[in-house]
Amino acid sequence: MEVLSREKIFITGIEGFTGRYLEKYFLEQDFLVYGTCLHESEKENIFTCDILNENAIFDLLNEVNPDYIIHLAAISFVAEKNQKKIYDVNIFGTLNLLNAIEKSGCNPRKILIASSAAVYGNVEGVLEESMCPNPVNHYGNSKLVMENMVKQFYNRLNIIIVRPFNYTGTGQKNHFLIPKIVSHYKDKKEKIELGNIDVYREFNSVFFVIKCYNELLFSEIKSEVFNVCTGKEKNIRTILNTMNDIANYSIEVEVNPKFVRKNEIKMLKGSPDKLFQSIGDFTDEFSLEGTLRDMYEC
Repeated sequence: MEVLSREKIFITGIEGFTGRYLEKYFLEQDFLVYGTCLHESEKENIFTCDILNENAIFDLLNEVNPDYIIHLAAISFVAEKNQKKIYDVNIFGTLNLLNAIEKSGCNPRKILIASSAAVYGNVEGVLEESMCPNPVNHYGNSKLVMENMVKQFYNRLNIIIVRPFNYTGTGQKNHFLIPKIVSHYKDKKEKIELGNIDVYREFNSVFFVIKCYNELLFSEIKSEVFNVCTGKEKNIRTILNTMNDIANYSIEVEVNPKFVRKNEIKMLKGSPDKLFQSIGDFTDEFSLEGTLRDMYEC
């Protein structure tokens, strides 16, 4: 591998939804970007590496010697049926990465690790970092255990943990809510089956998340946990109305009882206060309508 003087960023899970956006963003900023994925990639900067193999990560880190690391690789689908896989990848995969960093010759200036707002569980209202987490599924619980393990490295590595709330954009898989809705409009479907359309959640832009990660990565902040959120909630009915305007037709909504969760929280959003106090508030640069329109027109 050619050794260059430009700063290097290493992204695990680089070919996932968020990873692809981060790769493009940092390449445009003239960084050298490397990453891992589970399958063979045609790109020379992306390596096949299973994060459950600590030795493989160790060898790769020694080869790349990154200045910054962003850890995204995880089982991120809440409905994943393989429970053991969720815990293995999300907890032990992260521990393998951190152990390999310490054993290797690399000395990254900052490590950003993606957790999830799912650690809070189903709690009504505005969720702050100071709240006691109470996850209600294996995905959220695996992320909380992962966070607790990561904090043991705080005194030895410069780490930030982020808890992103719902976000979306072009390229996200259709089993997520917003891509599912948009795909129905793109295909001119007459009907769509959904759950409760009167719940309020955050639906942020992937570009907002990328900017937050960038600002946190290059800040002086370390050993902290941050919500990555806007604090701006929308209900699904509003999203449907916006899509009706964008697509210029109205879709018929059928409420499928299978999609309606028991004791569903009506309003859930994050508090961005800590985030905005640290990196500023740039939420006005992003709009839900703009995100939906981009997804529809791509």
